[in-house]
Amino acid sequence: MAASDDSDVSTGPAADHPRTPVTAWLRPVLVLLGGMAVAALLAWNDQLILAVPLALLTLLMAYWTSPLRSGPHTSLRQALEQRGDTVAIILWAPGNPLSARMQTAIRGQRPDVLWVNVYQDPDGRKLLDEHGGTGSLPLVIVGRDVARAATVGDLLDMQEAGRKRATGG
Repeated sequence: MAASDDSDVSTGPAADHPRTPVTAWLRPVLVLLGGMAVAALLAWNDQLILAVPLALLTLLMAYWTSPLRSGPHTSLRQALEQRGDTVAIILWAPGNPLSARMQTAIRGQRPDVLWVNVYQDPDGRKLLDEHGGTGSLPLVIVGRDVARAATVGDLLDMQEAGRKRATGG
């Protein structure tokens, strides 16, 4: 587990508008160009029964991996107000493979998990930058513990340790 005792997680003044890095668009653009090129080749060879579904799948995957997909979001300020040993705050970004894996494993609305989209929240982006930037995604905070590039196993371990702290056990 990549947890540390970073009890001074702060959110000073941040930019008025969150910024989406240009590199966040690299994967969806490559997916779109590659998939559409193959679909065009199939269509050119009169393989429309394969080309059309591939083009549709390509559009879906380009969207899914792009910053256009908003997903769950709570502002960092609201999340930090609820911060405690029984609540996990997860900073994530659309298109980030580890963030997508975490969201797939932790589905649905849960009162013990708060998601902060760093592309929608300037304070979340600032906090992420303080902890190493996009390479630290997903960044998980449970109580005083912070895990960079956390896995689902890290999250579950941090939640269990937080529950033990909260109950004094």
